Amino acid sequence: MIVVFGSTGTVGRLVVNGLVAAGERVRAFTRDPARATFGPGVEVVAGDLQEIGTVRAALAGADGVFVATSPDALAHELTLADALRDSGAGRVVKLSSVAANPPVTDSYGGAHADAEKAFMESGAEWTALRPAGFMSNVMQWKKSIKSQGRVYQPHGGIQRAVIDPEDVAAVAVSCLTTPGHHEKAYQLTGPEALSAPQLTAKVSAVLGRPLQFVEVDPEQARNGMIGAGMPPQLVEGLLASMADPGALRGGTPMPTVQQITGRSPATFDSWLARHVAELRD
Repeated sequence: MIVVFGSTGTVGRLVVNGLVAAGERVRAFTRDPARATFGPGVEVVAGDLQEIGTVRAALAGADGVFVATSPDALAHELTLADALRDSGAGRVVKLSSVAANPPVTDSYGGAHADAEKAFMESGAEWTALRPAGFMSNVMQWKKSIKSQGRVYQPHGGIQRAVIDPEDVAAVAVSCLTTPGHHEKAYQLTGPEALSAPQLTAKVSAVLGRPLQFVEVDPEQARNGMIGAGMPPQLVEGLLASMADPGALRGGTPMPTVQQITGRSPATFDSWLARHVAELRD
């Protein structure tokens, strides 16, 4: 039995499906069972990482664990790490971030690094996955694309080798179901480093309409994110991470996806071709 925490998220949902396809029994942990629309072979359990009782119950009989929480809930992973010590689960795969690559320079990366350390000390075999930004993050541009024909983002000139979430999930499934991944921290990227204006141009081409990229002042972005209800500390960490141009922050394509899964990672063009209808909605 493999328990997936964050089972209805961008990567967690794909991990659940991938594990079922691999013939594994899966228990999907979620705060909102109504969103857990999985097929046969998946046991859905309601719970909250802040409630240790629900976490311990979900871990009963587990052989492996996949962990993917939202950026504002990373501290709750420490609760899960504590519960793992007593659960007997043999393997844990933690979805982390390139921001956790040392040297850690911001609070967002620090939160991921702290959670990684807690899982390392849990007694389970551990693997950390540190992906670059997700290709699917461009869905955050839909509103301004539709209403203004514009894309707004700070630090747009920094290139990132963004990755298809399906490739992240495929790596996670391999790490959960095959040996040789203990004490490994894998940096995961797509095959090409692209700036935000370059991504915008590709979106423009596939939509068949002109789009303008607008560089946003970081302070303006900070105010907008906080105004939208995001915790200030999280905002500071995310913006600092976005501003870091280092190769270890996703700026250099890595061969890891192919090495682990045996398949080449998807290009942004191929991801767009599969998701263009969603961008048009």
